Amino acid sequence: MIPARISEDFAARGLATLVTALLRAPGLHCTQSPAGLDGGVDVVAGRGVLRLDEPIVVRVKSGGPVGAPVVSQLHGVMAASGAKQGLPVAWGVTKPARDTLKTSHLSGRVWAAADVVDAVLASYERLDEELRSQLPLKRVWMLADDGA
Repeated sequence: MIPARISEDFAARGLATLVTALLRAPGLHCTQSPAGLDGGVDVVAGRGVLRLDEPIVVRVKSGGPVGAPVVSQLHGVMAASGAKQGLPVAWGVTKPARDTLKTSHLSGRVWAAADVVDAVLASYERLDEELRSQLPLKRVWMLADDGA
């Protein structure tokens, strides 16, 4: 249910905004590209005063699954910008796209729907009020009594 809500309410640029907030939550400094032609980069995240310590180039796709061409494009942008880390974010990722990531000499990881939800749950309290109002969640604790 949470993945469906995120998919519906954070389509297109909304997902890039959510991903930016999720990367900021643990302390990364992020710059989100403006709408329109972004040159293949939606977010650049990094640590340090100049945000240059191990920059992460992020490509966000809110539509269907992404394939190997999107990952290859991301690798090209990473190489051109000198970034050694890339993060494609998509609701689905094809096996060829995952294989391209594994065989690349550049470091990359994919955030699929489950990863985005995990990041939301892990850092929900640190998201700004506007994002939390768009995605109202309530933490529920239950006793897991297995009869032992």
